[in-house]
Amino acid sequence: MINSVEKFLLICSGATVEILEHPDCKTELTRYRMIGAFVLLTASFAALSGGFALYTGFKSVLLAIPIGLLWGAFIFTLDRFIVSSIRKKAVDASESFKEKLASKSGEIMSALPRLIMAIFIAVTVAVPLELKYFQPEITAQIAENNIEAAKNGPDQILKGMPEIAQRREELAKMDADEKELRAGTDQMREKLFKEAAGEQGEGLTGVRGIGQFTREREAELKKAESKLDQVAADNKARREKVTARLDDLQVEFDQKIKAYNATQAARNGFLEQLKALHQLADKNEPIRNATRFLIILLSLIETAPVLIKLLARRGPYDDLLEAIEHKTHIRKKKEVSDFNSEINKELERYDSVIETRWLLEEQLRRSALNLDQIEDLASADLRTAQSEIAQAAVAAWRRKELRDIKGVMNENGLHRASGISI
Repeated sequence: MINSVEKFLLICSGATVEILEHPDCKTELTRYRMIGAFVLLTASFAALSGGFALYTGFKSVLLAIPIGLLWGAFIFTLDRFIVSSIRKKAVDASESFKEKLASKSGEIMSALPRLIMAIFIAVTVAVPLELKYFQPEITAQIAENNIEAAKNGPDQILKGMPEIAQRREELAKMDADEKELRAGTDQMREKLFKEAAGEQGEGLTGVRGIGQFTREREAELKKAESKLDQVAADNKARREKVTARLDDLQVEFDQKIKAYNATQAARNGFLEQLKALHQLADKNEPIRNATRFLIILLSLIETAPVLIKLLARRGPYDDLLEAIEHKTHIRKKKEVSDFNSEINKELERYDSVIETRWLLEEQLRRSALNLDQIEDLASADLRTAQSEIAQAAVAAWRRKELRDIKGVMNENGLHRASGISI
């Protein structure tokens, strides 16, 4: 007697419980219970891994639980369908290796979509598990990436604020102009002192005292100093405006730097962790090997029910199932054949009725044609008779008229004769 737990596992395996309850299938119960257990465990693992993957990405339990359960139900239904769809064909010992290989290839082809899908699922599910396993190393790598990004942050922000560089260049130009004018003024003043002291040199007369040349140099110095003072005054007003604008830009720059640093500090989401994991795998061979082995392990877990079904031998359940399907196929073919026979009989009867009806219609058509011919002949005779009657009537009328004329003529002759006698 199969208890409820065993029956549930048999249902999970995709097998027909009524067939397995047959006495000839007692040896199949254990195998299909194990297949059902693998289907159930694979679906449960898929639900857990899918839910964990969603929780890792969205940090939401309310989202991860229902979608994880839905994913597990999908994998359960898919595995159950594929396992139940794989038919173990009977292998004859006399068959060649090529024929046996072709038979096995048909079973593998039916399960191939699930095997390919298992690889993609394994790669997808392996990522959140890897992120959890290597979380300390990933955190350190993210911190290293953030430090490197913080070094380049100010330069990137300055590129986005070109006005700062423009204002700084403007201040530097004003300082350079004032410095150049001041240097020229100092140089002119020095030459003026040397000229007044009577020193020898290029551009100097060597005459001590205040002369005409000294006064010219003094006038040039005053003119240069006046220009310097004017430029310095103009630059002072301009410098105050530029400095005030730079202060505002600096405040904005500091705020952007602060926001940038906060963003970098908060950059520990799924993409950043995945990027850090790939960086670790590129420079750390043990992590790279662990990732590969984890994907292989998950692929084997995902494909366990299908692989077990493919590796299992043909048993009494397959024989009974094939016999039932063959019997059902033959019965359905017979029903179709009977139905076709009935249809053919109906068609024959219909053709017979149509043919009889056509013959009747042809006979009626011919009868109508004969009546038309009789009517045509009768109308011709009638016209002839009418013509003859008309001719006879005309002849009778002619004779009558001639007689009347003769009678009148006779009476007139008698009257003339009587008159003469008198």
